[in-house]
Amino acid sequence: MLLTLALLVVAAIVFYWRLYLLGPSDDPFTRGPYLVRVDERSAELRWRTTGDSTVEVVAADPRGATITGREGRLTGLTPGTRYVWTASIDGGAKAAGSFATPSPDPRRPVRFSVLADYGDGSDPQWAVARTLAATRPQFVVTAGDNSYVSAASFLLERNIFRPMAEVMRNAPVYVGLGDHDLLPPDGGAAIREAFDLPRDGRHVVAHGPIQLVILGNDTGGTSVAFARRALAQGSFTHRFVVVHVPIRSGDPILPVLRAARVDAVFSGNLHLFERRTVDDVRTFTVGTGGAGFSSREFAPGSADAQITREEYGHLTVDVSPSRVVYSFVDQRGRVLDRTSTP
Repeated sequence: MLLTLALLVVAAIVFYWRLYLLGPSDDPFTRGPYLVRVDERSAELRWRTTGDSTVEVVAADPRGATITGREGRLTGLTPGTRYVWTASIDGGAKAAGSFATPSPDPRRPVRFSVLADYGDGSDPQWAVARTLAATRPQFVVTAGDNSYVSAASFLLERNIFRPMAEVMRNAPVYVGLGDHDLLPPDGGAAIREAFDLPRDGRHVVAHGPIQLVILGNDTGGTSVAFARRALAQGSFTHRFVVVHVPIRSGDPILPVLRAARVDAVFSGNLHLFERRTVDDVRTFTVGTGGAGFSSREFAPGSADAQITREEYGHLTVDVSPSRVVYSFVDQRGRVLDRTSTP
């Protein structure tokens, strides 16, 4: 009798839990939402959902004024303002995040982050993504090898969108391509489509007083010409160049970088952190985003490196009117290297 009574009580509790204490339903988003770009007056989010769900995106500024997006695009934003956004389906918020529009005022500080060689779905990648998200960058730039072994469509959720979800809800990620991203079966088509990249992967990002010239996996003749044209445009107070393979002394792009007084070059490919100065150009290799470290026989590092660390982590860049501070942050949140200019 007691056993029967106990079973009835358990059944009643389970029934009550199922009926009244259910958690949230399954996530309707199969990808994202994630920020593709943010400029002074607009922002764009993308996503994938199950079925044909209608998604409404609303952004609110600190005063509570709201703007409703059209197919994920928010316009009429105020420069230099942090917005909180929500993505709703059937009247209820299913995802949320925030972003900061750049300010045209060069006196306003800007923080951004750099990583490369990160996309393999490993525990170190997830750890690096968590510490990166905690630093609250206004944007993130990658220096290639965003997905291993290739950037095939079926690998992108595991290698990029799930580990980087928190980062990508709160800052746009501006992608540079590496050799692994361009491997078969699709030669980079899926990742280019996901991040709205041109076919050759070269693009320019402007964020207030900062210009990023992203060259990707190629630094040959066409990339040199592209960099020369891009770096001659605008009146930016800080310029950075992103390539996948670290530059070496004598590379044909170096005169272009020196002439433009580029602040720094960011790269990956080597699964190490290195800080170097190459023919008077400051460079950082940040191939430490989570993919396994290379054998020192295969990738021994650079003889001219001022510092070399075999630690997982990312680079945080703090730009202010008086200086630029570069901090290498490991997967535990420790700053292992810090340098600044001037």
